[in-house]
Amino acid sequence: MSVYRQSRWLKLSLVALLSAMATGCSQSPTKLSQLENKAFEQPQTPPLASNLNAQEEYEFALDLAEWEIDRQRYERAETLLQKLRKAQYDDLRLYRMLAKVYEGQQKNALALVAWLHVNKSNDRLVSDEAELARLALIQEEFDIAEPIYQAWLSSDKISQQVSGLNNLGFAAILQNDYSQAKVYFKQALGKDPLNTKASNNLALVNTLIEKQ
Repeated sequence: MSVYRQSRWLKLSLVALLSAMATGCSQSPTKLSQLENKAFEQPQTPPLASNLNAQEEYEFALDLAEWEIDRQRYERAETLLQKLRKAQYDDLRLYRMLAKVYEGQQKNALALVAWLHVNKSNDRLVSDEAELARLALIQEEFDIAEPIYQAWLSSDKISQQVSGLNNLGFAAILQNDYSQAKVYFKQALGKDPLNTKASNNLALVNTLIEKQ
């Protein structure tokens, strides 16, 4: 284990321990002593570095923000992430986390802004596009979601093409365009006849058409 990873592990352990104590943890003295021993005892390892450099401090703070998000302490995470933006404004990891924070707080409009920032980057991932499009559909921002799914149709992966068609069909349903939705779902099944999502969606849209 590197000195840097040991230092981060130790600090995260301390954060967890202090958090438990601060929230009125009802551990017995014996139990608390055991936790302290686990946090501080690292046999057969070299001495830890006493200081972190600027990048290591940044990475540690980023880990701490993720730790807060995992525990749904969104306000704490947001405060930390906003401070980190001043240090590395273009770090996409910050905005992915901020999007989770805002959606966790039911601030979907702000989450959408965060995902838009990520997707402006050439380093964006397909998963970033998927999250932006998903949230755009929730917000009924079809002009944002549909171009992403249309672009997936040019992918060399059949699975991504089918996913794009399924999502385009779902977007059409949300806009009450059932006939277009049916076209998309049939195209999806044409590419992957065993795709259960497409077959289920097609059955749904046929039912909606019958009820018109």
